Amino acid sequence: MSLGVSSAKRRIAIACAALLLPFTGVLAPAAYASAGGSPPPVDSGHGKHKIDGEPRHDVPNPLLKERFAEEEEEDGDDPALSALCQTYIGKPNPYRPLAPNTDVIDGDTIVPTGSQTGCSTAQNETTIAVNPENPRNIVAGANDYRLYNTRESRNDSGGFAYTSFDGGRTWTNVQLPHLDYPTGAAAPLSYMDAAGDPAVAFGPHNTVYYATLVFSRAAVPDDQQLASGIAVSVSHDGGRSFGDPAILHLDGVTPAGTPTPTNIFNDKEWIAADPVTGEVYVTWTQFTYDADGQFTESPIVLSKSTDSGRTWSPMRRVSPSLTGFHGGITPFGSGSNPVVTRDGTLQIAYETSVCATAACDQPADHDAVVVATSRDGGRTFRHTEVALDFDFPVDEDVANNALTGENFRVNSFPQLTYDRVTDHLWVTWADDRNGVYRDGDSVKTNGDAFLSGSDGRHGWSAPVKIGTGADEVFPAVAALAGRVVVTFYTRAYDPGGIGLDYAYATGWGGAVGAAPIRRITTQTANPQVQFVSTGAVTGKELQGVFIGDYTAAAVGADFRLHPCWTDFRGNPGRTLPNQDVGTQTLPMFP
Repeated sequence: MSLGVSSAKRRIAIACAALLLPFTGVLAPAAYASAGGSPPPVDSGHGKHKIDGEPRHDVPNPLLKERFAEEEEEDGDDPALSALCQTYIGKPNPYRPLAPNTDVIDGDTIVPTGSQTGCSTAQNETTIAVNPENPRNIVAGANDYRLYNTRESRNDSGGFAYTSFDGGRTWTNVQLPHLDYPTGAAAPLSYMDAAGDPAVAFGPHNTVYYATLVFSRAAVPDDQQLASGIAVSVSHDGGRSFGDPAILHLDGVTPAGTPTPTNIFNDKEWIAADPVTGEVYVTWTQFTYDADGQFTESPIVLSKSTDSGRTWSPMRRVSPSLTGFHGGITPFGSGSNPVVTRDGTLQIAYETSVCATAACDQPADHDAVVVATSRDGGRTFRHTEVALDFDFPVDEDVANNALTGENFRVNSFPQLTYDRVTDHLWVTWADDRNGVYRDGDSVKTNGDAFLSGSDGRHGWSAPVKIGTGADEVFPAVAALAGRVVVTFYTRAYDPGGIGLDYAYATGWGGAVGAAPIRRITTQTANPQVQFVSTGAVTGKELQGVFIGDYTAAAVGADFRLHPCWTDFRGNPGRTLPNQDVGTQTLPMFP
């Protein structure tokens, strides 16, 4: 995530570390627009932004470990903190039954220790895909905290697939085997404590690919990164079962499963499969540091399989290099999202900075949504700036980008989809260009989702806005035969409060911008139910600091839409309020 204008020392730690999961940040610049006040400066954050008088890229790696130490509290290990979900214990669930929304979680467990003791375990950060050969076969995924890690003495994130063969009416929960220590992995994955950042794709013949980030929380010296890597689990039966994971890339661990020095942390992977040839691509970000632990770059990279995920190519670079850099698109990116078009072209959307120099310290430097195009199987790329990307403001107490009055972090990562019928690409993201700022400070956020389209050959359309003025964030996009759907969280149904709903807009192509917002969730819910932290400025208890970094949507050949989001109501009648995975089958033509 890009960071915005701030001088708080803790921002860098958060920029490179997730609250509860692997690192999820971007050391990239930020550009803001203003409404109702003086605009804050457009700035990159690499030379001009200072932290305790030093440029941001000179902040050393120990801050990352400080952030992971803080996660001991945020993951629920500090008995002095109490998550909101605990206040419901012994009482009826205050929400109505979910129907027609569906809770896909089955067999959840109860948190045995920490600030969430007695609560159902969380699931968040959703992904979903529909079998192109059978629209009733759907596979979703999420960070799933139901497994207890005895080495950490707490619940931590693991990989679960949620599979349906009846169009989303009922779901089976499938644990991915041997991903990490809690799931009995052999070396080197036995060194990894957790798995997260799920991404699911269907290939031909009922093949499902489930990509995950694996990482260790074990303490390491101050001049190196935590061990991390990318793995892919494959199912050949539509998601009923998965085999052992293939390892695409690892840093910080030996083949024997022991730690080794590294200057890399891998983050935010995503996956795309060609439904005809079976070629599969995984893209991710490599946060890179020098020998002194100083940040140098965060390029997008990829690995490719041509044999249904059995073997994978050596990692290749997608982002431009800083070597000989003379201005333009930088390797300070994250949030990559690939698709494969019907002619085999690989398209990757990501957020990055566009700067005049590598220092990214000029007034016109800005963040942007960029799409990288490869017509030679991922060997070379042409990069195109789609649109400016105006990040959300930093809340100094939350110590991250956040909405006004909310505690969960929010980003402006793009999501990309491909309409195989019309041969058209669509990219969506959310930003705060319409927020209210005075003298460079945020007065009130006004997050909106944006949509841009392309035929892949003649550039990208001007972004159209999809929003209500009440904050829309974490959009996802799906398209088929010219019909486009964008889904997102919205505060439109609780404009004066903190409650969230999940909603969507649908239309023909770019006309979706003029379409009405349609509510999916049947009741507004409180996103602060799980994950508690301490305010960086006030020291107060902050509820709901993490709800995941993205949501998902997919459409089948039957024109049925399947949104997938983190819901905060639990399953009334079965569980108390907690973070669960929600979905509902909807028509593309409401």
